[in-house]
Amino acid sequence: MMKALKALIVPLWLITLAAVACMKKGVEDIPHPPMQYMYLQNLEIGANEYYHLDVDANGTPDFTFHTLLVGDPVLKQDRRQFLVGSKVETNLLNNPSDESPKLNKGDRIRLRESGYEWYEVSSIVLVEKVTSLHGKISWRGLWKEAAHHYLPLQVEKNGQVFLGWVEVSFNTATQKLILHKAAISTEGGKEIRAGY
Repeated sequence: MMKALKALIVPLWLITLAAVACMKKGVEDIPHPPMQYMYLQNLEIGANEYYHLDVDANGTPDFTFHTLLVGDPVLKQDRRQFLVGSKVETNLLNNPSDESPKLNKGDRIRLRESGYEWYEVSSIVLVEKVTSLHGKISWRGLWKEAAHHYLPLQVEKNGQVFLGWVEVSFNTATQKLILHKAAISTEGGKEIRAGY
């Protein structure tokens, strides 16, 4: 009886061991690099206001959030634009329509992103209020309903690229862009997650 039991258990044990050894482990998340954070205290940017963001805290502005009023006599409308601009050696993620993605917490920010290019000295309209000649108001832009979403950004320093984000909301009632927090990776060339 013992010989029969051993004859059954040993092959089952070997099959189990072989199966476990050949199993592939699931792809584990790469450890998130350390981040340098900047708390912006729900800073509001309204008409004719601006804010220079120094995300890497080196004393030089990296990105500017501002507004611009554009009068369009051909279409007979005014457009109040809420923009973000990058400088030399700072980049924003642009698609062919000059829009930047509105990311959720946990979304990956990569060095290369399908459908987008990183551009320095770039200007992106996040939201615009369009007022017709007859007073009709409409809102346009990917960020018009942003509520704690993340704008991806890049800073180039010492030949390396550092990824980061700015946490942004927009309030159409008060007509203000709200900056909550910003962060930049302290390790160059590493992918990050928005909000981490």
